[in-house]
Amino acid sequence: MGFTVVFWSPISGQAGTTSNLIASAALLGLEYSSRLLLHGHLQSEYAAIERGFYPRRTWMSKVDVPSDVGIDALLRLLQNRKLEPKLLRDYTLPLLAERLDILPGSNKPDVSFVSSAQDWLGPLLELTKRAYDLVLLDGGSGNETEWTRALLHQADLLVVCLPQNLLKLEQVFSLAEVQLLASRQVLLVFGQYDPRSAFTVKNIMRQFHRREPAYPIIHNTGWHDALQQGDAIHFLFRNRQVPRDHENNLFVHHVRALAQTIVRYAGLDKPLFGGREDDRG
Repeated sequence: MGFTVVFWSPISGQAGTTSNLIASAALLGLEYSSRLLLHGHLQSEYAAIERGFYPRRTWMSKVDVPSDVGIDALLRLLQNRKLEPKLLRDYTLPLLAERLDILPGSNKPDVSFVSSAQDWLGPLLELTKRAYDLVLLDGGSGNETEWTRALLHQADLLVVCLPQNLLKLEQVFSLAEVQLLASRQVLLVFGQYDPRSAFTVKNIMRQFHRREPAYPIIHNTGWHDALQQGDAIHFLFRNRQVPRDHENNLFVHHVRALAQTIVRYAGLDKPLFGGREDDRG
């Protein structure tokens, strides 16, 4: 049975949630033998994930994605009781052959999709966990909607992405948020991290009396350029073994530490395979 990991932030636009998710998924796909599925469900979430992996090509635009792949097609089968785990991979697109697949998001507006899919979220994730070792999802930001709350409660592991902003952190670690974090396995990730700040991970955790495992992911300009160019996998492949004094070394080190921890939580501690470069050209 697979393992579901949801990346989510209680704060919008400051913690690099989707960037952290893409980096973790790509490195896991390059370095581990487990089969991974990556998806965002909603239009807004999927679009950001898609841009990280695909250059701007007309065949990858939303209107040109085949109608027989993606979450809309899966939901139709599920609602008709025709979906089996062995069929799931027919509705995904490969990013790394036999390693990492992406599930195209809905063609419907977010509100329309949520209203039709809400009751099917649990059964769908159960099926994906039977077909994949690790299922990685973008939970977006905030927890005001029923959809987000339902998604968070489906997580076997919740990766909570946070900024180095004390005012925002004071709001996050309120009673309501603490209750949410205490009810499941949680990792904290401080995205867009500035190691020169006085507010280091260690200092933040001490100040707020937090005991969860916590990891930084340093801001890296080259990585963010790669995301905008659809070059996420190539960037990480090129930089996986750079020397310690290289400008991208610390970023890859941070992402690898998070990826290794996710693997341990999922019980997938397998020997590393050699990296396999995606050959999309």
